[in-house]
Amino acid sequence: MKSLIHIGRFGGLSVSIHWTFLLLFIWIVLVNFLAGFRLEGIIWSLLLLFLLLLSILAHEAGHGLVARYFRIKASGVILLPIGGVASIPNLPRKRGQEMLITLAGPAVSLLIAGILLLFVHPYNAYWSDPENIGVVDGGNFLFQLQVINLSLGLFNLIPAFPMDGGRLLRGGLGMFMNIIKATTIAGYISKAIACLFIGWGLVSVNLIMLMTGLFILFASQSEEYYLQLKTMAHGLKLRDVLMHDYDSIDAAATVMKVSDTLMNNHSRNFIVMENGEAVGTVNRMQIVKSIAEMKYQIKIRQLMTENLDFLAANTLVENLIEKLAGKEEKLYPVMDHGHFAGVVNFQHIIEYLLIHSAATKEYSRIKSLAGIV
Repeated sequence: MKSLIHIGRFGGLSVSIHWTFLLLFIWIVLVNFLAGFRLEGIIWSLLLLFLLLLSILAHEAGHGLVARYFRIKASGVILLPIGGVASIPNLPRKRGQEMLITLAGPAVSLLIAGILLLFVHPYNAYWSDPENIGVVDGGNFLFQLQVINLSLGLFNLIPAFPMDGGRLLRGGLGMFMNIIKATTIAGYISKAIACLFIGWGLVSVNLIMLMTGLFILFASQSEEYYLQLKTMAHGLKLRDVLMHDYDSIDAAATVMKVSDTLMNNHSRNFIVMENGEAVGTVNRMQIVKSIAEMKYQIKIRQLMTENLDFLAANTLVENLIEKLAGKEEKLYPVMDHGHFAGVVNFQHIIEYLLIHSAATKEYSRIKSLAGIV
């Protein structure tokens, strides 16, 4: 996803920051500007922001630990201004296990808030002095950190995607109806809650409420989109959706030699082959650029991007939806028992779901997800 900034791997998890998290830096600068820009206040605020990151990671670690107990592996964490989202691609089909995994995050945040509460005296209502949210000093540091964790715990229980409460709502509805319908209803409720926040923000001229509502609105649409696709692709493996008819170029061929191929083929990406094996991919524009710069003798091997993460044919499609959606047209080589079996990309999976659902009641929903009128 282009909206994510990857910051590294911690404890086996890929950790990324959503661009909206940077709004917190802007907020810190703003509140400290209004408070007079004291160096001490800025230092305390930045320290609080760092501990906010750790608090969110602890929240997501709660999800991951309970998931691991059920032998389910989390692959990554996305940090958001309102918390985080743990990527657990193969959630259990048992609603009870999924709900326990979901509840674990808020439980960790509330536990941290409870522990910090023991060290905060006196305890005044946070909303009694809202203009000082983000203005931190040594006297109120623990208090603000306690409220942050309390907010992470309670706010994430709101029944709206992408918060944990949205997943709990979907899980609860899933006990009485199929998961696709449950996801759709949870999505509608999420949008309604987002509209309430937006309306509240406009009426009260509250920028925080307005931004929160807009964030929930856009994030819930994305969350619903991926959940729907994962549900519809449930049970499918990559070998079921492989493309065996794909465009390839020899790694040893020069740019000049493949120029004719470009004239008769309008594919944006090509698989690069060497000795009958896929060794990488090359984008059409990389070749065009080399031709324009008159680098006719450059070999495709020098332009290609090596595919170091070949996909396994027995991998479940639902576990790769977000990875493939990040670059919808990119071709991923697929290996089956050590042999190159074909390629796959996000667009082809959507086409597969459309073709194989033409006679089902889910066809109109997939058309909507695919953007087809």
